[in-house]
Amino acid sequence: MQKTFISILADFFANLKIEDLKEDVIERAKVCILDTIAVAYAGHETEPAAIISDVVKRFETPNDQATVWVRGVKTNYIFAAVNNCMFAHSMIHDDQNLSTKGHAGNLIVPTALAVAEARQRPCSEILPAIAIGYEAMGRIGAPAIDYSIERGFRSTSNYGPFGVAAAAGKIMALDAEKMSNALLCAASYCMGLLEPFNVGSMEWRFQNSLVIMGGCMAALTAEKGLRAAKTALEGDAGFISAFCGRDVRDKIIEAWMQQSESLGKEYDITKTLFKPYATCGYNQMGCSIALNVIENNSITPEMVKEIIIRVSPDNKAYPGVDYHGPFDTTDAALMSKQFMVGAAVITRDLQVDTYLDRLHDPEIQRIAKLVRIEADEKMSSMDTEITFITKDNQAFKGDLGSANFASFMLNRDTVIQKFRSLARRYISSAKMDQISDAVFHLEKLKSVSELTTLLTKG
Repeated sequence: MQKTFISILADFFANLKIEDLKEDVIERAKVCILDTIAVAYAGHETEPAAIISDVVKRFETPNDQATVWVRGVKTNYIFAAVNNCMFAHSMIHDDQNLSTKGHAGNLIVPTALAVAEARQRPCSEILPAIAIGYEAMGRIGAPAIDYSIERGFRSTSNYGPFGVAAAAGKIMALDAEKMSNALLCAASYCMGLLEPFNVGSMEWRFQNSLVIMGGCMAALTAEKGLRAAKTALEGDAGFISAFCGRDVRDKIIEAWMQQSESLGKEYDITKTLFKPYATCGYNQMGCSIALNVIENNSITPEMVKEIIIRVSPDNKAYPGVDYHGPFDTTDAALMSKQFMVGAAVITRDLQVDTYLDRLHDPEIQRIAKLVRIEADEKMSSMDTEITFITKDNQAFKGDLGSANFASFMLNRDTVIQKFRSLARRYISSAKMDQISDAVFHLEKLKSVSELTTLLTKG
């Protein structure tokens, strides 16, 4: 019988060992862990983080299983992962996967660490679990993502259950059949709308909490013998039909099967972007360009007459990106290209603590209203061009093409710098060193608790 794409993935995932991973994959997985920890420190004081922490507290019992980062308490491992995911995602500063245009780290890293801690699994199993978590999201998502986004579904929460199920299932040591059932079952937990970005509401930050619960449930039930529909993805009422449309089903299936030929040769985790700025991935290049043009031409707020940003149609159309304000919520500001460029003009550095506490700054609001976004059919998804026009009608232009997007893939050293910048308000320099050392020697630790117990304030 011909294998399906999911059965091929499941075979590969179940049999993968750390010895099979190339050094660049291991390195990228470790950097993903540290980046996720970094943004968790940055996000743990947000309003949504406080809400989820209050919810999770209700499930803390004497049968503690896994660590809630920063808070330092223990709880049921699924709720620990949910809490840690919320911390990591609350500032939208977490990593971004180029295949799915989504955020894998806030899902995969908390899941793998929490399940490993609860099950007392060797640390050598964590890195393969993280690698296949990214792999599941990327491989399943890449051919389908544009179709599902067009229908209003958010990539992270729509493809995340596959990644969580794969990572959790790997730590649980699921065989190929059970791994296949976990991935198939995960299709029933896919969800998440893009509409919150259009109105600046906060429920997008909670979507991933449900992804964690759904993905873990898929792995747990598969472990206990669940048999899922083998046509959960390809069937007439399956994932593709529901989220992408029946008319593209054959095209997506063909793309999946072609992808399977590169399993073990290429890993999706190596396509991960570590964001320099706390904003949507579509805005990263714009932030960098704006800061460069401002600095190189000594542009001051008083000089600005108009700012024109040229991007691809899908960039401009992504919910929340083209929004002039008013910025009544942090959620609206984090997504808006106009707010970020306005903040760049006013703050000149775009560090988190220099602009997000200035949500109602009238000068940022004023500059944001001067920003006009134009769609250019000839531009690729991440291409960005910004022109500052001054009151004396001078034009100062800067641009970066999609080919330069890789320049935003911060490496180990720059992610360590990001971690130290985001965590310095909460932990000592010595503890930062301890955490970094534990992450980059993870496979040599006797227990994952050696890392997670360090992730507290103070």
